[in-house]
Amino acid sequence: MKKIEFLIVGNGLAGTMLAFEMLQRHIDFRILASPLKSRASEVAAGMFNPLVFKRLTKSWMADELLPVMNNKFRALENLLESRFYFEKPILKPLSEQEKQLWIAKKTDPEFSKYIASVKNNSPEKRVKPAAGYGIVEGSGYVNLTRFLDLSDRYFREKGVLIQTEFDSNKINPGEKYFDAEHGRAEKIVFCEGAHLIDNPFFPFIRLVPTKGEVLQVVTPELAENFILTKKVFVLPVGNHRFKVGSTYEWKDLSELPTQKGKRSIIERFEKLVAVDHAVEQHWAGIRPAVSDRRPVLGVHPKYRNLSVFNGLGTKGVMLAPYFAEEMVKHLLVKDYELKQEVDIRRFL
Repeated sequence: MKKIEFLIVGNGLAGTMLAFEMLQRHIDFRILASPLKSRASEVAAGMFNPLVFKRLTKSWMADELLPVMNNKFRALENLLESRFYFEKPILKPLSEQEKQLWIAKKTDPEFSKYIASVKNNSPEKRVKPAAGYGIVEGSGYVNLTRFLDLSDRYFREKGVLIQTEFDSNKINPGEKYFDAEHGRAEKIVFCEGAHLIDNPFFPFIRLVPTKGEVLQVVTPELAENFILTKKVFVLPVGNHRFKVGSTYEWKDLSELPTQKGKRSIIERFEKLVAVDHAVEQHWAGIRPAVSDRRPVLGVHPKYRNLSVFNGLGTKGVMLAPYFAEEMVKHLLVKDYELKQEVDIRRFL
């Protein structure tokens, strides 16, 4: 039976980006994809934004993450021969206090490359009146459904994507090899998203699964030049369609959309823009959030043949390209140190 270096369990954003990193380094791997488990990545809007609007700070590691994200997704567009990575400015209505803060921050070299301008009047006429309007550059989105579908097809054609159920409760980490279809693997990397909470080997990771709901709204009245955001995001995806969201729910972790979630999104949407609209689709998914809002990477403290790459949360599009590369280096290079903020050992 053929020897394989790694099994990647999960084919969401984390598992897929990790697989491309391994492919680039000619590492022998297989991806195990459950046909019964959903992928939160397919529900996510796939937005990236260099700023945190609450106190107008930079998103964690934005200066390091964004160039890597841009280069890797552009390269993957070429490899997969399709477009799914879109740069698009964000338009943010501001209160008078926020407007003054944005004006001050725009003169700061740390922020000037991201704050394009602060305007008195909205460049989007359907946005409701505000004291001012901030425009952010270095933002956009990845069409994750398209990206993941194309990636699945690519890896299937290469014979490395296996549609199968994988029960981590049935593996013996003391074994030298783990059996998989067409081979035996030396090591496993778990990229299971929120499903990691059922994994018996990583109960110490403080995962906080969070349900999110998103709508797709149709309206020909709204221009598609900006991503709009104020207590809700309005993301143009083409042909007069907009993804609008989202919600945060910690108690109801079913993957079923709710009327409560739909009402919450629509109420916020209607406070932001004045347009006639129709709800076309409604999705729900479970985000793999971590208690400290940082990804979790690394090798199991006891079983050196088991590792994890997970917890990308709402910033997954920005985080996945950079940290997939870090994860592969950690797996291959002896004593390669991960950043303390993402290292699995922070939970021990």
